[in-house]
Amino acid sequence: MLFFSLIFSVMVYYSFTAMTYEQPLIRGAGKNTQLVGVLGFGSFAVVLILLFFMANTNRFFIENRRKDISIFHLYGLNYYQICLWFILELLFIGVFSFVIGIGLGILFSKLFSMILVKAMDLPLQVHFFFSSDAILATGLVVLFILAVVCLQILWLVSGYKFSHVKKARLRNIQAMKLSSWQKVMAVIGGMFLLTGWGLALTYISIARKVSDQLGLIQGNFLLMSIIFLLCVIGSYLFFAFTLRWYNSFHPKRLDKNLGMLSRSEWQLRLFSEWRFLGSITVSLGLALAILGGMAALASIEMRSVNEIAPASLLITRESYQKLAPKLESVEPYQRQSIHFKAVPAKQNVEISGEGMNTQPEVMDMVSLSDYRAFQKTNPTLRDIQLKSANATVVLSSYQRYLNDYTRYSNRIYLKDKKLSVQASHPNFFGDTNLRYGTGMIVVSDQLFNETEGISYTIEAIDVLPQNENKLNQLVQKNVKGDWNFPIHYDLSWKNHQLMGDITQGAGTKKSDSTIYRSEYTSYQDTYRGTRSSLGLVLFVVTFVTTTFIITTASTVTLRRLSEFNQKRKQYRLLQQMGIPNQTIYQEINRENRVVFFIPALLALIHSVLAISVISHIAQNADYGFVYLFCGLMLVVYGVFYLFSSAYQKRLL
Repeated sequence: MLFFSLIFSVMVYYSFTAMTYEQPLIRGAGKNTQLVGVLGFGSFAVVLILLFFMANTNRFFIENRRKDISIFHLYGLNYYQICLWFILELLFIGVFSFVIGIGLGILFSKLFSMILVKAMDLPLQVHFFFSSDAILATGLVVLFILAVVCLQILWLVSGYKFSHVKKARLRNIQAMKLSSWQKVMAVIGGMFLLTGWGLALTYISIARKVSDQLGLIQGNFLLMSIIFLLCVIGSYLFFAFTLRWYNSFHPKRLDKNLGMLSRSEWQLRLFSEWRFLGSITVSLGLALAILGGMAALASIEMRSVNEIAPASLLITRESYQKLAPKLESVEPYQRQSIHFKAVPAKQNVEISGEGMNTQPEVMDMVSLSDYRAFQKTNPTLRDIQLKSANATVVLSSYQRYLNDYTRYSNRIYLKDKKLSVQASHPNFFGDTNLRYGTGMIVVSDQLFNETEGISYTIEAIDVLPQNENKLNQLVQKNVKGDWNFPIHYDLSWKNHQLMGDITQGAGTKKSDSTIYRSEYTSYQDTYRGTRSSLGLVLFVVTFVTTTFIITTASTVTLRRLSEFNQKRKQYRLLQQMGIPNQTIYQEINRENRVVFFIPALLALIHSVLAISVISHIAQNADYGFVYLFCGLMLVVYGVFYLFSSAYQKRLL
């Protein structure tokens, strides 16, 4: 198990490092994607995981060889000779793991690169790649980790003397009893967990109140920190005291099938290993929560591709007129003209903790007929039925992230009209950089024609999928992509009246505000940029989380197998007393289940509730990927549990 985990970690680290030296991959990712930096962060995370695994495993091995250390002292070995013995063992394991891990990394690096290319959707052909620089970097990292663990050996061995055997027996006696203050801590641990979970389940209602008092960011950060601390402290107290108090009760059903023996063994383990079990629980929950946050971000950003670029090309009328004669090469294509007006308007928008925005601003107005025509191209737009002549529907950019924290007034004031807000929907009308305002309103055709404002037109062009690349190349050659078509305004609200105008051109006064529009938005450019960045981040986080899950499961397995060598005499004594093998096998399975699955299930609860908190902020995201990983964690722990149980039964 130790070899397996070290080999897997070395293989992953080498693969990540080798990809940072693979020039075709770096060039294909483009300048806008920080490929080397993100992969370097992934490599650093793998180093931390490997260091945690090695230090934790080494500490456990040394603790379980106290008698060996005492015997070495009896035979006349001094402190440095004993340390040298353990260090040579460690170096032997480390060198062989490094050699095998590098070999597998070289073999599987192409597979890692293929997965990354697929995740980023890059048009690249992956070839076999060997990097001596990556081997050197991996070797230096392994040497560093081994050096740190060697220092740990020097520190641990120096603290063990003959008295540790007697102290260990005394600790076993102490583990079976709980004092009054420990029972109080047991209750506090349970209350901390239940309070943290309750705050997570009722997060949005509490977050609104806290945000109103402290501010949106500060309030949410404080509430998340409180939930995190309650779950972390509660997890440690749960293993240190709550479970121990629960195990101190002896119901009658424990009299059968060695139930009392199982409770006693679990009590001793909780007394000595509560820090380890608590750390595993918190780390697994945090890793899955981070993966959930990244999966939510990736899901929302990939969905936003169709929101930003609902057509193959959105382009200004002026730039389209220059491009139109050259569009024959991408025929057949569909074209639709969408007419807008930039108008001065005022609507009160309140965001929890950030106050209310009461200042007039520029809004983009579109007619209901144009909205419905564009809805045929962009089916994500909701159906709208205006109930009166002055009714309007607001398309808001806040709906995707801060819907639960945002409140809109039911009136919008224009210069000479007052509109009634019928509903507010997410703004899926294309890239906001192509328009002037941050807000957008849909009104009746009559009201659109009667309202004065700066008129402009955007052309939506849709081509066949096989012509997307040709259209994109045509646009890049003929359209500069500049920010142009400025307008300026100086608006105010006085005596319940909207004052000021919007004028074309850049402003000349200090009080004027100037807005520019971009020339076009391409679906292919938007998709490639978003997919490459998010695919890279999700690839790294996924592999780091997988590595962490496997190494933690390996750590638990190593502890179980190492402990079993000491308990084998106990089980054989039970066999000699006439206890059936099937009953002993049930006892082995029971001990393994509590060690493997109680931390995993507690971590699963933490992560699911953390994802529910994230879902209140990042709505409409797809969390199926992270729930799949939660199931994968249980599968991995189940496989290691079955392996441990089968191996222990074989040793009897």
